[in-house]
Amino acid sequence: MWRFVDFDGGSLVSSQQHPCWLQRGDIPETWLADYPPGEEIIEKVVMLRPQDSGDVDKRLMNRRDCEFAVFQSLEEALELPAIQKGFQDLPSFLRRANTILQRRKSRAGRSLELHTKTILEEEALEDGHSFSYQTTSEANKRPDFLFPSGQAYANPDFPSSQLRMLAVKTTCRDRWRQVLSEADRIQTKHLLTLQEGISPRQYQEMTNAGIQLVVPKSVHRSYRSDMHILSLDAFIQEVKKLG
Repeated sequence: MWRFVDFDGGSLVSSQQHPCWLQRGDIPETWLADYPPGEEIIEKVVMLRPQDSGDVDKRLMNRRDCEFAVFQSLEEALELPAIQKGFQDLPSFLRRANTILQRRKSRAGRSLELHTKTILEEEALEDGHSFSYQTTSEANKRPDFLFPSGQAYANPDFPSSQLRMLAVKTTCRDRWRQVLSEADRIQTKHLLTLQEGISPRQYQEMTNAGIQLVVPKSVHRSYRSDMHILSLDAFIQEVKKLG
């Protein structure tokens, strides 16, 4: 039984137990010819984990877990035969291993962003709200998400108090500073992360800089109770109240 560790902090997945694991016959032929882009994997995940709950935080985490199982099953189908054949020398093994690791890191880098986009689309379509994805704010800055739209942001007559932005970073650590210059018109920058807890010192530094953390509900327990942390659902409800 193969077991792998998710490099962006996910749990171990068992090939024989996870309900999202794809048997070889369930994997699209085009995927077996070449790894699909992240968007296609997310589409498959949504089919396996549809919008079955109003709890967007739970939906996000369930889909992330499902996605990694889908990715691992594809990875095993494509990589295991070559591994079983063996390698003639160490450089050949290292090149293969490096390719696998880089592909994992690339997937992990966009995973949360793509899942968030899908959920925002589901919530926006359901309630008639909108947002812009990867649109330009100032110069070459491209926030992950602008609300209600990039067009509204570019309109100087649109009230700044009615604008929101959401940056997405699986872990924040020092990377949260990159968010500060992404939308000059918006004083408070919302940052969605899966980071499990931060020190009071870092929390205060982020808060003073205008960062509002958005963290899925299941991760809230890793933060101190006196830290003001929004859930993804709470952020979406706040945006919807803007009209």
